[in-house]
Amino acid sequence: MQSFSAEKGKARWGSVWLQLIALGMLSALFSMLAQLLAPPHVGNVPGVSQATLQTVATVLLALFILVGTPLAFLVAAAVLYWLARLFKGDGSYLQQVYTLMLFGVPLVLLGFLLQLLPATSNWLPYLPHLYSLVLLVLSLMAIHHLSWGKALAIVLIPLGIVLVLTLAGTIVLMTHVSH
Repeated sequence: MQSFSAEKGKARWGSVWLQLIALGMLSALFSMLAQLLAPPHVGNVPGVSQATLQTVATVLLALFILVGTPLAFLVAAAVLYWLARLFKGDGSYLQQVYTLMLFGVPLVLLGFLLQLLPATSNWLPYLPHLYSLVLLVLSLMAIHHLSWGKALAIVLIPLGIVLVLTLAGTIVLMTHVSH
């Protein structure tokens, strides 16, 4: 936690944008490599070859990741910032995003790299994200001067909402498919 407190004074938007752009580019590159190593089944379109479908799917995925990864980072940080403010946190959005980038960028890239290991690509890429949750709590504590319990609640509330929505969506989908 002391490391995050010491680092927050170094927060600059230039550094954040540089890291976000690099994160998007490298994430897209690693994703494309993973697609080339283990191409997914893309279905059939009359008159279009499998190779063309594969290429289009890979390029579209890379473009989505190029834009989506940095955007998701900023949106997630905004949600966490909003919750931190609700819990009487007093840090700035810039400081929060900057400290999240310190561990988030390397761990996200590690997750993409781990996808390149075919035998473990279903579970191993998610392990760095579990560790990032611990670092996220410590970062929120340092930036917003919050207790461990409040910082943990800020992390768990969005996760709980996503879990509930995922379960509800699965139930609705399964009910719709069975009818």
